[in-house]
Amino acid sequence: MTLITRLFIKEWFKSLVGALAALFLLVTTADIINGFLRGKDGGQVLLEWALKMPDLGGKILPVTCLLATLFALNRLKTHNELTAALAAGYSYLHISALIAGCSLVVAFAQFGNLGFLEPYANKVKRQEIKKSQVSEGKYLTRSSAEGGQFWFKSKDYFATFLTFNKETASLVDVNLFFFDTNGNTTRILVAKQADYHEDQNWYLRAGQEITDLEGSRFPRQEFFNERLVGLHEKPSDFAEFEADLTTLSWPALALFINRIAPTGINTAEYRVLLHQKGALSLMCLVFALVPLGGLFRPNRRSDSFGKNVAFALILTILFWLLFSAALSYGQNGKIPPWIAAYTIPFLFLVQSAWAQWHHRKLKI
Repeated sequence: MTLITRLFIKEWFKSLVGALAALFLLVTTADIINGFLRGKDGGQVLLEWALKMPDLGGKILPVTCLLATLFALNRLKTHNELTAALAAGYSYLHISALIAGCSLVVAFAQFGNLGFLEPYANKVKRQEIKKSQVSEGKYLTRSSAEGGQFWFKSKDYFATFLTFNKETASLVDVNLFFFDTNGNTTRILVAKQADYHEDQNWYLRAGQEITDLEGSRFPRQEFFNERLVGLHEKPSDFAEFEADLTTLSWPALALFINRIAPTGINTAEYRVLLHQKGALSLMCLVFALVPLGGLFRPNRRSDSFGKNVAFALILTILFWLLFSAALSYGQNGKIPPWIAAYTIPFLFLVQSAWAQWHHRKLKI
């Protein structure tokens, strides 16, 4: 590794750490102060702050890559180091490749953050903070096996289901285990689907009922095509279902989507959530390459700090507006999920490549 290569890498990561620290302090200081003003103890405030970091980092890391490139190039131009490197035969393609390599390190870190660390933080958050806010008997949680069914406990039964279709207000692959006051199982209902009717009544379809579980005889089994059963839950009680999906790691979420896809449920919203993690990781690379047009103006010290900040702010707002709109179309099923997630990053990447091609001649 040459001296110039080390210089570029050092300046880029130094700018990255500075931008990351500044943005984190700017965004989180108000939350920490607000937590203390609301009378929370220090441990709880720090816990909530720590659990917010992965989600916040997922939004901030692409922006810090943009700022890292802007500030690194600005510092190198200010000290005439960029001009000297180019004069020594260090090509702009080599510099672009160096910055792309640095940003790929951040992109992999971003994927690890969104794909594994953020789900774990969400799981801890639900267990330690939100658990006390959920009404008794309505808390949904995932079974111990990754990709298993969701289960919950009601007044006189346990229930499990594979997924909840909010469009049709129906549960898929339902199992109901009824018990008496002594905790003994009295009957079991199994159905392929449960559709909400009204007044907390559900139609179980294509199922079976198993009774006589406590006697000495073999349990009695009865099949049915449709049966109306009164439960204590309404469709609104399953609103926590989607929140629970955020506790799944990237591979577990992909497995879960593959499991429920054959049931005919519209999985567009869940696939958007899956692809969004990859798109935000890719944006670390894209945002790092966008400001490389400054390579072709190595002696332009007019590229001031304020100008760079304004550029970063405008570009960030534009990206999030377009990206959020695309994700919304994907969640509604108007466009395929992968197109919704990757179109905007791809367009920004094309714009960056075009800018470098258009300004491929140096402007001293």
